[in-house]
Amino acid sequence: MMARVDVRTIAVVALCACGSGLVDAQPVSELPRRAWFGVALAPHDRGVAITSVVDGSTAAAEGMRVGDVIVAIDDVAMRAPADVVKAVTRHVSGETMRLERLRGDERDRRTVALRPFPRETIPGAVLDYASVRLDDGTRLRTIVSVPDAPARRFPALLLLQGGGCGSVDIPMAPAVGPAGLMRTIATQSFVTMRVEKSGVGDSEGPPCEVIGYERELAGYRAALAALKRHPRVDPDRIVLLGLSLGGAFAPTLAREQRVRGIIVYGTLATPPSPYPGRSEQFFREFASVDVAGDWAAIDARVLVLHGEFDENTTAADHARRIAAIVNERHSGAALHREFKGLDHCWTRHVSMEQSRGHCGTGAATAEVDDAILTFLGSIR
Repeated sequence: MMARVDVRTIAVVALCACGSGLVDAQPVSELPRRAWFGVALAPHDRGVAITSVVDGSTAAAEGMRVGDVIVAIDDVAMRAPADVVKAVTRHVSGETMRLERLRGDERDRRTVALRPFPRETIPGAVLDYASVRLDDGTRLRTIVSVPDAPARRFPALLLLQGGGCGSVDIPMAPAVGPAGLMRTIATQSFVTMRVEKSGVGDSEGPPCEVIGYERELAGYRAALAALKRHPRVDPDRIVLLGLSLGGAFAPTLAREQRVRGIIVYGTLATPPSPYPGRSEQFFREFASVDVAGDWAAIDARVLVLHGEFDENTTAADHARRIAAIVNERHSGAALHREFKGLDHCWTRHVSMEQSRGHCGTGAATAEVDDAILTFLGSIR
């Protein structure tokens, strides 16, 4: 019998995850695409059950069906969905893995040729899957969108993602929230860049969960330097978009490499307190960073945004403090705005009580997107 569980999170992981010296961005052929098995999974008393199969994926090509049970991969028993995800992520596209499957009472073994994870497409933009290299030779995946327009230099935006270890390479994600915003910006005569963290998606290196702050900063530093060198980018018109903890990296980067503007949403004016999912080293290294001092040292226009119902109840205080620090040095350079009813994930709730524990599940709104696009319009 199949165990009855909520597989929403498992499905997302299985569908999407299966899979400071600087150099110029490298062509995609030099950094393999991660493998794409393309299934949603649930626990089963005889292995791991398949609950859906994505068209075009490895699983679809191999004739996998809903109800099939994965018993083993590469001769290792599969006992939980996470085991399957881990087994697949040991491979890259073009490689093979050995799979043992149970269909009804029939068991078979096969060698599976792994297909590459899909690439994103954005109407009106050309996407380049490349990489940047850190001092130790580790390559981090970059995704750069360039307007499909006559050759000239465009303003550009670099995304500084939140403090978790999720991927920013999510071609199947709905066009809402940050994913939707990045696609919209890509159609607004802006070059955009995303960079994966260490060990995430196609990126090489230690798992994101174990690295320190300095290694994560090195990835952003490499990405920003590569963006400034891009032949279609005006290096004097670059904006950093820092979401959540990504906003705390923004002033440090801007102090080192001047940018035209910074946008932050739901960020901190100080180093973060420890939270699950990141290493002790990450927080120890971050604790020595003078985030407020870096804000005071930059010379850029700044848009500071936060939601009224952010679960971090001090979010408003941090936002006001950032704006005040910037404006004390450069009067009028920073604008602060609070969005009524919005949570940390910029969806709307009727109360803080309803928002708490339900980030991103409220009503969708375009208010944050509109504020960011207005700011970018003044940079263009």
